[in-house]
Amino acid sequence: MKMTKSTANVLLLFISMLWGSGFVVTKIALDANASVGFINFFRGFLFALLVLIFFNTKIFNMTFKDFKIGLIAGLLNFGGFLTQTIGVKYTTPSNNAFISATYVVLIPFIAWAFYRKPLRVKSFISISLCMLGMGILTGIWNKAFTVNIGDFYSLVCAVFYAGSIVYLGYGARQTDVSIVAFMLAAVQGAGGLIFFLFAETERIADIDWSAALIPLLYVGILCSFVAQTIQIAAQKHTSATSAGLIMMLEGVFGSVFSIAFGFERLTDDLFYGGLLIMASLLMMELDFQQLRVKLVKRRRLDRDAEARKLDYFTGTSRE
Repeated sequence: MKMTKSTANVLLLFISMLWGSGFVVTKIALDANASVGFINFFRGFLFALLVLIFFNTKIFNMTFKDFKIGLIAGLLNFGGFLTQTIGVKYTTPSNNAFISATYVVLIPFIAWAFYRKPLRVKSFISISLCMLGMGILTGIWNKAFTVNIGDFYSLVCAVFYAGSIVYLGYGARQTDVSIVAFMLAAVQGAGGLIFFLFAETERIADIDWSAALIPLLYVGILCSFVAQTIQIAAQKHTSATSAGLIMMLEGVFGSVFSIAFGFERLTDDLFYGGLLIMASLLMMELDFQQLRVKLVKRRRLDRDAEARKLDYFTGTSRE
């Protein structure tokens, strides 16, 4: 059965919840001395292994075209992870979260530039609401906003994420989901290993495996294999802008899980910021023109029904 846009969006909402829980789980792994590079390597390696186990026939029959598409998607995806990690080292977490989230603003413009997808007024309004919500959510409005090298890397991260979402939504439609998933995993694993070996000072021996193993398995299996495989499949059946807005909810879910596990407390900024993001999603998903047509049609049917009732009781015939 062919996947509908509504089903695809529900699946994207589910994976946003998984990714939101991943913030807390990753924090636990980091507290157990697992470095950023090693976490990415472990996630990518486990992700690739699972894809090979379940889809090995398709992977081994990969064409050069499939490899090229998967490699581009993988590089864009890992580029976002890497630059966001570098960015947070040199700027505040609030700045990093807010600037990285601007990938939503970039999505419709990249889709228009490369695939000539039309820009709609509704998209600008919805994106403005979403960005306002993200600003309130991160508390960026309450702090002095300064630009430094960390902010620059965060902006580069937004470009990578926007490019990845657009490419998965339009450029990778002809390639099998399992092949793209494998390439995302392989690039993430290889990139994480290189980063761990050449850019980090932490050692594997320093990791507290009793505390880190379950979180690492969680992010590798659920947040990577399950979530990204579903993402690739779902994005073929919805728009890149809708996908980007829905996946932004990972920040909201991350805050919810963070509160639930005692990492932070519920604040007005969190509540009202999340509310604005939800409103922007509803605005993006609702087809106001179609709703207007349906409303006019319903009113016409109601008037006709009332007229038939009146004719019945008065004995008037319209034939």
